[in-house]
Amino acid sequence: MGGQLRAFARRLAWLTALFAFFAALLLPGSAYADEVDPASAPTVRSLTYNVCGAYEKCQSNLDTATWVARMVEQIEAWDADAVMLQELCLGQWVGLRDALPGYSAVWTSPATASGCAKWSSDGSTRFGLGVLVKTDSVERYVSPLTVPDGQEPRSVLCAKGTIDSRTTLACTTHLAQYIEPDNGSAEALAHIDTWAVGVPVLLGGDFNAGPEYGALDPIRTGLPGTGRFAEVDENDKDYFTAACLAAGSTECRSGEPTVDISGTPKKFDHLFVTAGDFYGVRGDAVDPGLSDHKLLRGAAYPEPRPGSGVPGDLTNDGRPDLVAVQNEGNLRLYSGLGDGLLAPGYRQIGTGGWTNALVTHRGDWSGDGREDLVVRIGDQLWVYPNTGSGALGSRLAMGGRPTGWTSATAVVSAGDLNGDGTPDLVVRDGSGLWLYPGDPAATAPALSTGAPVQLSGADWSGLDVLAPGDANGDGSADLWARDRATGTLWLYPNTGTGTLGTRQAATGGTWTAADRPLVTAGDLDADGRPDLWTTTNADTSSALLFHAGTDTGLGDPVTVGVGGWQWMLRMA
Repeated sequence: MGGQLRAFARRLAWLTALFAFFAALLLPGSAYADEVDPASAPTVRSLTYNVCGAYEKCQSNLDTATWVARMVEQIEAWDADAVMLQELCLGQWVGLRDALPGYSAVWTSPATASGCAKWSSDGSTRFGLGVLVKTDSVERYVSPLTVPDGQEPRSVLCAKGTIDSRTTLACTTHLAQYIEPDNGSAEALAHIDTWAVGVPVLLGGDFNAGPEYGALDPIRTGLPGTGRFAEVDENDKDYFTAACLAAGSTECRSGEPTVDISGTPKKFDHLFVTAGDFYGVRGDAVDPGLSDHKLLRGAAYPEPRPGSGVPGDLTNDGRPDLVAVQNEGNLRLYSGLGDGLLAPGYRQIGTGGWTNALVTHRGDWSGDGREDLVVRIGDQLWVYPNTGSGALGSRLAMGGRPTGWTSATAVVSAGDLNGDGTPDLVVRDGSGLWLYPGDPAATAPALSTGAPVQLSGADWSGLDVLAPGDANGDGSADLWARDRATGTLWLYPNTGTGTLGTRQAATGGTWTAADRPLVTAGDLDADGRPDLWTTTNADTSSALLFHAGTDTGLGDPVTVGVGGWQWMLRMA
């Protein structure tokens, strides 16, 4: 009987395998081991593919239209949010870009290759990398990698856009073993860290290194702005090493081979995600027959980001950021690098309607641990929750006092001024300066319904109200006021209960509105002392300056933004 049962089990296993084989033939490409079902895979999906567009030994013999149609089939079958392609010719990229109108595409061409001519009607030989993201628009970032003289140029290319309601950086690169000591992975990651400035990252490419290679160590470890990376198929036990299996590991530096090197299957193609932003990673390889590589596809669920707790930090990377209202009515986010400097470029996080808005950010108003924006628009006060990467969620009316704000000329979220554990607002109007305490009993963003506390009955119309944090080292959040006419910067110390002590002049210089139209404060370089960002009044070449706080006041200015700052109406 036991032999009959074993024979039946073998026949059943054979039939199951046969069924799986024929089922796989029905898919756009043949999948291997740990197959991820597009119908049930995690929600954030990406794929990477070395398409070998230029070299006869591995180049597809299809015409451009057919090749594009086959690639579109793969992308749509996987419902990919991000597509990273290497060894891509210009004609292939243009074809994909035009065939996928729901995607935003970026491209870089660090090299030329004669084999690319077959894909373009004009015989173009441009050759490089491409990224497509399923979103309305993206920001493009690209940088060359340092390669030895005489070797083929290599680059890293990224597109920043919205994926699954979060601003995300999708990147690709094609590393080379002639870039010592790590194929260029550390250099590529340094660029990615600068561009990401705290947002989630998807990184796919041909790294010319197996999972176990030390060349991948910099990526797996990550940098402070990205955190460590996870690989989408690191939990595929079908490819675990013997050591990982023996140890009962749930993760392993292994994975499904994606290319054959001289008769030996190797995994040189990888998909990484920032581990702090994603969980439940899955991955598998598919062979569409369009290259000598297999296409690697991955999926993961978005992980909610906790707040960093650093005042001014909107991207949750532990570094204060700057927001600015631009004269065309848009709201911009400039990501801080933690040393008073700003990352290249900006992100537009609000489009239209912001011209007359009073915007401030210092504190978690929605109770999710992340710093939010408080915005006065007309008579109403709103809280725009931070989704975790600087993008804004649906706005919420400020509880307790949603309306009645027409007379406010400045609204400043200054941190916890009265010591009750909730953020407070400081408001300037025609009658002076007022403290509106947050409501510690509220479960949603709210101000206390009690009477506001008058901090000063003097005329503050000529003063800019700033929130530097703890400026005198006594543990309480203080206020600064910049006299727009004289340029004097005044410190108003907090008594610890939400009232202000006797003011005293801060040292380090004067900043009149004529010379420095806009100012905002905070500990912008993480040294425990308050600093200033200021704009210059230089017509069409206005700049942004950083004044570092010192033991004796504010230091000499350092230019951190060049040109265009004359178009900013307000910043915080």
